[in-house]
Amino acid sequence: MTPQGEELDVLYGKGSSAPSCGDCPSEGGGQFYTDFRSIGRDDLADAPVLHLSYQVRFPADWDFGERGGKLPGLYGGPPGQASGGQHGDAWSTRYMWRIRSDEPKATVYVYDPSMGDGYGEDVGLGSWLWQADDQWHTVEQAVDRTSGTITVWYDGQKVLEERGIHEVADIPFSGIFFSTFFGGHDTSWGPSRDVHAQFRDFQVSTSKSS
Repeated sequence: MTPQGEELDVLYGKGSSAPSCGDCPSEGGGQFYTDFRSIGRDDLADAPVLHLSYQVRFPADWDFGERGGKLPGLYGGPPGQASGGQHGDAWSTRYMWRIRSDEPKATVYVYDPSMGDGYGEDVGLGSWLWQADDQWHTVEQAVDRTSGTITVWYDGQKVLEERGIHEVADIPFSGIFFSTFFGGHDTSWGPSRDVHAQFRDFQVSTSKSS
């Protein structure tokens, strides 16, 4: 990942997958956690509803691969306990693209304590499509911990509203889970060549962005 002014450029290497991939020919994507409380934003951590919006740009020659990949979302609970096989008392609402009928169908990929140690679940698969057109697109999610409802807007249009996250009312927001890679956990998820995507304008608030 390389900062470019106010943008973050992310390289996904040919055949790359999740950070846990042991036999991938190259590395790609990136992952880190932010922490609201560590920056003095207890108001965000304790909010019943939180909105995360950001912009993403996929170049026109972007290769979505043959299976899918992850994009950033919100999380609650301890870092590292809201992803594959390590759930604990945590949850996350990253996005994914999944290739269905040769289209990059979007979904919110949810982990929550109700799932035990299994993999996450798709919420709203196919509610919108990710666009590879070298243009900036804004995606915004609202997570209501009280009701377990996830709402998503894509370029300002509401595309999803579904009760799809469970047992999280007592788990405060922790921060942004910046997590993006192809996968899955093996090279079959990876792109056929090196590709780049850009991210910018991350905003977190207790109400919808204008």
